Amino acid sequence: MNEEIEYAEMLEIPVSTVNIVKKKRGKKRKGQNADLQESVIEKINDKMQTPAPEIRADADLFAESANSEGKVDFHDDFERVAPVLLYSEDETTGEVQPHETEFGEGRYAPSKKERRLRVLLGAEFATVCALCGAIFLTNVFMPNSAINTFFRTLTSSQETAKTDNRTYSDFTLSSIVSENADTEFTLSETGILSFTDACLVYPAVDGKVSEVTKDANGAYTLKIAHSDTFTGVISGLEYVYYAVGEEVKANIPVGYADGETEVQVTMYSSGELLNCFELTEENCLAWISQS
Repeated sequence: MNEEIEYAEMLEIPVSTVNIVKKKRGKKRKGQNADLQESVIEKINDKMQTPAPEIRADADLFAESANSEGKVDFHDDFERVAPVLLYSEDETTGEVQPHETEFGEGRYAPSKKERRLRVLLGAEFATVCALCGAIFLTNVFMPNSAINTFFRTLTSSQETAKTDNRTYSDFTLSSIVSENADTEFTLSETGILSFTDACLVYPAVDGKVSEVTKDANGAYTLKIAHSDTFTGVISGLEYVYYAVGEEVKANIPVGYADGETEVQVTMYSSGELLNCFELTEENCLAWISQS
């Protein structure tokens, strides 16, 4: 062996040596394995005996809604889906924390903001109902109260705005037949204009039909309100083209005369027959000027 080493040194072959030292293992304590085994068994037993996290509700909402599989379905009982806070225990810390959950098809427990909004809307609705009830009771038991007086003032102002106080002299009269009609008129001293001709008949001025009547001979009489005090009456018409309440214009015919029945045109101011108009050369009506 030494010869081989010497021969290797002569050939300058590198030689490495390794020293292996084996450490003696200490003696194990007899109770160490037993303690480790017992601790592992205890941990396994604790996990096996620990119940699953419980879910507890604030209200007993599940008693009647749970089905045979133990699932809760609020689909048919939407009113019971109120803000329900559920609590679950954390597995690591053991703390109980609330959280919101969803129930049924598209139904959920509203958030705090939604609950506050519902309360606000409910309060506003209750306020409106209370105000309406107070107004009703006031109208019944206190007809002369300030609020009733105020409403009457509004109503009277609206009625005043609709009042037409124009007198007959505020209107400009026009022809009651077509300009091309060759009609002969007769004007009495009392203010009755009459003619007999087959033609269309026009109102003297704009207005609204207030009355339509038919006599025993089948002739129509048309009463037109030009203002609250000024009215006109056309009688002896074969046809009438307007109904009560409809507006008429001076350039649109209101009826038709057959030429067999005499047509009469009269005008009134506050119920008094007017005779202060005349016929012009163009067969138009005009007020007699007061000089």
